[in-house]
Amino acid sequence: MKRTSVSDFSGQTFDLVIIGGGITGACAAREAALRGLSVALFEKNDFASGTSSRSTKLLHGGLRYLQSYEFKLVREACRERELMLHLAPHLSHPRPFIYVLYEGYPESMFLLNAGLTIYDLFSGNPLKRRHRMLNARRLLEIEPYLNPSGLKGGGLYYDFLTDDARFTLDTVKGACEAGALAANYMRVSGFIYEGGRIRGVQVTDDLSGESGEVRARQVINTAGVWVDEVRFMEQGVRERMLRPSKGVHITLRKSDFPLQHAVFVRSPRDRRVVWPIPALDEDLVYIGTTDTDYDGSLDHVVATDDDIDYLLEVANFTIPGRRIGREHIVATWAGLRPLVRPEGEMAASAVSREHQIFLSPSGLLNIAGGKLTTARVMGKQVVQRAVELLQENYGLPAPRPSSSHRVPISGGSRQAIESARQALAGLEVPEPVRRRWLDVYGGNAAVLAGIAEKEPDAAVPFQPAAGGSEHCSFPLTPAEVRYAVQEEMALTLTDFFARRASVFYWTEDGGLGIARQIAVVMGELLGWSADEQERQIEAYRRWVEANRVKPVPAV
Repeated sequence: MKRTSVSDFSGQTFDLVIIGGGITGACAAREAALRGLSVALFEKNDFASGTSSRSTKLLHGGLRYLQSYEFKLVREACRERELMLHLAPHLSHPRPFIYVLYEGYPESMFLLNAGLTIYDLFSGNPLKRRHRMLNARRLLEIEPYLNPSGLKGGGLYYDFLTDDARFTLDTVKGACEAGALAANYMRVSGFIYEGGRIRGVQVTDDLSGESGEVRARQVINTAGVWVDEVRFMEQGVRERMLRPSKGVHITLRKSDFPLQHAVFVRSPRDRRVVWPIPALDEDLVYIGTTDTDYDGSLDHVVATDDDIDYLLEVANFTIPGRRIGREHIVATWAGLRPLVRPEGEMAASAVSREHQIFLSPSGLLNIAGGKLTTARVMGKQVVQRAVELLQENYGLPAPRPSSSHRVPISGGSRQAIESARQALAGLEVPEPVRRRWLDVYGGNAAVLAGIAEKEPDAAVPFQPAAGGSEHCSFPLTPAEVRYAVQEEMALTLTDFFARRASVFYWTEDGGLGIARQIAVVMGELLGWSADEQERQIEAYRRWVEANRVKPVPAV
């Protein structure tokens, strides 16, 4: 996956230009490229740098939406969740969840059982993943530290954990493998008009400063929480369509918060459903999310003291007696949901997660709302609407039928995963590194194996310098850094730690203990001076500090 420059985009007219490189834009680009359309994808920051790297990191059906009778959304999400076992097996991790009921909760055991039965039917789950009901005694046997006061029981069922940023990156990579062109840090600054209709975009490369025009028969706005900002570049458009909602998570050590299953509990403050979830890293648990209206900067979203207090209250209700406080928090993260503004007044948590597609007066095709699990469907639907417009306005011949439900995302082919496994088996690669490469990169681990074969030291994990700050538990290697730069458009140190390696979320120092070593490797590949390496380290240190409750040491 190579970054395309402004000059590379010029001189041709694309079928589609897609604005926004989160999961929705990534899925739309992959869908369109697989159908044989010419596609250019632009992201003003890094791919997945917004909501798509700051979610609850789940592929799930949305069990709680059954309470608001959103059966279509839940059915669609359940089916998409199951599909990801075939499209992205390396990023789809089934885990047991328990919907816990206490005295005073609105659900009864009977209604919960009925809801979980519907959930199973929608999912088409195999027998080994069918739900089962647990009384209070049985529930405390498998979760002995859970709050016993008023506990009625619960229902055990299954959803999937994922790495949302890597899911997005592998989808973008899949789009490029199918023929799309893409660029991060490429800002759309305006539209090109012909006869009052939008016929392309003005772009600026925020790294090189190069500007230019890129023409397209149809422009699609998939900018997530920035959808309105893109819409407002259109002449005469001023009405807001979105109501952003803020979601915050905190990470704890399992030694402080001993939980073996993900659980649904209700906040003691307002009875909203919140999820404490054991992370893919088995030593950690994360708790989220909040759901509050947001009107601050879309480009700098962090947890506030009240957000953290809210989630600590949930932690201390769920497992009482541990006195979980700020000193126990490993990390925090915060993101925004691009919810479509409803008619009338309602709480942020009650706003529908359904997506909407709408056409602007000058022909800009917009999509907003939705969730990570249903992003492939969103991409399919918005591209189909674009195809209809292309046929209507240009007489475009019918493109190939959709195949995004059959073609795995990049790294997701089981055959490719097995080939990567065999390639790694023949190398002197430490077992923790081998396991990480396969778990994180799937079939693309074969590329890392190729790097290690040529240079064995590239598979040796970084170690912090003597006297350095905490070293993360992830066995990060030079091969991963090279892969991130050469194959995944990692252009900043933050790109690597926060979205390529995902270390940012799971360690107190975010990997700063090895940041200087990684900056050196990235600098060699990207031509950074010594001053630029220091600037990259300091920029990442500030981002880590903004998302920690304890001081972050200097690097």
